[in-house]
Amino acid sequence: MNSRNLIIAIVVIVLLGAGGWYFLNSQNAQSPQDPAPTLTPQSMTQDEQAPSTDSSQTASEAAVKITSSGFEPQTITIKAGETLTWTNSDTADHTVNSAVHPTHQVYPPLNVGNIPQGGSKSLMFPDKGTYKYHDHLNPTLFGTVAVE
Repeated sequence: MNSRNLIIAIVVIVLLGAGGWYFLNSQNAQSPQDPAPTLTPQSMTQDEQAPSTDSSQTASEAAVKITSSGFEPQTITIKAGETLTWTNSDTADHTVNSAVHPTHQVYPPLNVGNIPQGGSKSLMFPDKGTYKYHDHLNPTLFGTVAVE
């Protein structure tokens, strides 16, 4: 009877440990970004943007280059109201999608989608906050936009 109690105790300890590990990992994977923006920025391709001769427009645009090794820079800081443009400099297609992979629901406007070789997509960030994103086609590639 003593060995049976020992086996039951070991099983309970293993189950509690596995449940705790699962709980901690699921909390880390789904931690929301701060703060949750209330406005919906507009996403547009480079072709959809109207050309501008106003030099103040170019001063309010930031750029991230996408290569086979990731987003460059991986973290970029911009001002609220600025537009960020991702340009694919790789030979393969890439995407820009909001965290958390694979649901992309933390900040849906950041789901700008597929960017083919040589293409670019832009998004204006109206609100301060930290916005995390990744390449859905290669989720090991990720980046962060810090909006001040």
